[in-house]
Amino acid sequence: MSAVALPAPATRGVRRTGAAVVLPLATVEARRLLLHPVMLAGIAVFLVHTISSTLTDPTPRTAFSAVVDLPSFVPGVFAILAANLVASRDVRAGSVEMLTPAPARPAPRVGALCLAGLVPAVLMQALVLVLWAWHLALERYVDPPTAAHLLQGPVTVAGACLLGVLLAVWVPTRATGIIALVVMVALNVWLGGREGAVELFGPMVHWPEWGLMFARDWVGFIPGSPGWHVVYLLGLTAAAGAGALVRVSDRRTPAVLATLAALALAVVAGIAQLP
Repeated sequence: MSAVALPAPATRGVRRTGAAVVLPLATVEARRLLLHPVMLAGIAVFLVHTISSTLTDPTPRTAFSAVVDLPSFVPGVFAILAANLVASRDVRAGSVEMLTPAPARPAPRVGALCLAGLVPAVLMQALVLVLWAWHLALERYVDPPTAAHLLQGPVTVAGACLLGVLLAVWVPTRATGIIALVVMVALNVWLGGREGAVELFGPMVHWPEWGLMFARDWVGFIPGSPGWHVVYLLGLTAAAGAGALVRVSDRRTPAVLATLAALALAVVAGIAQLP
């Protein structure tokens, strides 16, 4: 059974709460998420594109994109749909009532889904570090990416997963994940095409600047703070997770306050990242 559920009516008996339920459920949901066909497709596209482009075009542009830009886009956008489908499966199937006897209330089940959404991000971070070490050993960087650059992709993947869970809890329809995927891609493309520092408010930021000759000559980094950008993404990610818990918590005030605090962090970091 998937862990998502709408706010459940009061039930009799004792339900286990805390790590005794959340961690085992998170393990199961993480496995389902990683093995979901959409997530597997996203990881496969990322690996195939990265390896093929690295072998056919071993330039600094390709090396930097492989560990900074591409992880945000693939499997980032795939993660939205995969997490949404995993989290909303029971609601879409009309089997939510089967979760009533489960030894966990809705909030721990949704919390488990949020924890499960962090696992693809950890996997992506491992892949990014392997690719970074590979390109570094081959001396393909002019200016190597910083730690903040290397965190952008995995944090974006985590945010995408928690966004999928948030939408599954609040709007559990089959089309929600697809619409969110399209909107996020369109928004990032629009922000990336704007003049000035507006691009920094998109999840996927192209940090390097490249010269006009085949767009491969290294110029430097665009103005802005990669570190604060990661904090900005973390704020949005935390807000998505807390926002999902608002829908199912027995005591909504802490979840609402956590959501507002995460959004405030995102606003502060969003301003701080600007040049």
